[in-house]
Amino acid sequence: MLENIVKTPLNYTGNKSRILDQLIQFFPKKIDRFVDLCCGGASVGLNVKANNIVCIDINSYVIDLLRTLKIYSERTIINKIETIINEYNLSDSYHKGYSAYKDYVIGNNGLKGFNKTGYTELRNYFNRNKLNMDYYDKSIYLFVLLIFCFNNDIRFNSKQEFNMPIGKTDFNNSIRNKLKSFKEGIKDKNIDFFVADFKVIKEFELSKNDFVYVDPPYLITDAVYNESGLWNDTKEKELLSLLSYLHTNKIKFALSNVLKKANKENTILLKWIKDNHFTVKDINYHYRSSSYNKKNRNANEREVLVMNYEI
Repeated sequence: MLENIVKTPLNYTGNKSRILDQLIQFFPKKIDRFVDLCCGGASVGLNVKANNIVCIDINSYVIDLLRTLKIYSERTIINKIETIINEYNLSDSYHKGYSAYKDYVIGNNGLKGFNKTGYTELRNYFNRNKLNMDYYDKSIYLFVLLIFCFNNDIRFNSKQEFNMPIGKTDFNNSIRNKLKSFKEGIKDKNIDFFVADFKVIKEFELSKNDFVYVDPPYLITDAVYNESGLWNDTKEKELLSLLSYLHTNKIKFALSNVLKKANKENTILLKWIKDNHFTVKDINYHYRSSSYNKKNRNANEREVLVMNYEI
């Protein structure tokens, strides 16, 4: 098991925090530059030992937020969050205790009853004004929405409006500890965050001591990016072509993905693996608690790590 895991402050779809030990044990022992491609909340990049770590994702909201949390002090970030909480009359169980809101708790709804009005007003304000905010304000306002929304997840509709419903929790001790872990974990790391499509990797001058880890959207799962058609067969083939390019240039990579789920198989990926004789290791964890996996939670699923090098 890994020690002193750096926790990402973002609850991103497919977060790899719980299986880091299974992944990193197969990574090269000495890495000059580590590229966390399609990084999401960057849970892998934050925990890899390398001289330089580059986290790349196409979601500008996520990358701007990670940059903001890296650049500004923990105290500055918390002060801004608490100012927004007070402005919108949201719950503050960290300072006031959960019992202060007991009259608003109905059934298993947690703090929904107290926070619904303020959260809706905050979400509306963010959606109306985000294009005119500087990246700091935009990121912290979004972070507060993530703290108070359902499953602490990030989702935008086709109009680029944040549309997650209200959740049950608030800026509690658990989320504060994740922020603290993130700040302490990156202070001695040479880590950068970039907004870019995965194809940007061709612009990097990678060497044999560099390593690329890719955790793309999974073609056969029920995640939000599949529902909206943002990841399809074409994208899958483009990514695999890119990895073949890395292999041809003798750059080591590892790819996380799902080969089978219920009655679905990723035939594109299976054929590519077979044609190239890549190494496949099974990952012994199912994202049963993830919001995107509510359908068929107990379905037969094969999650794997695909590598172009010998262990």
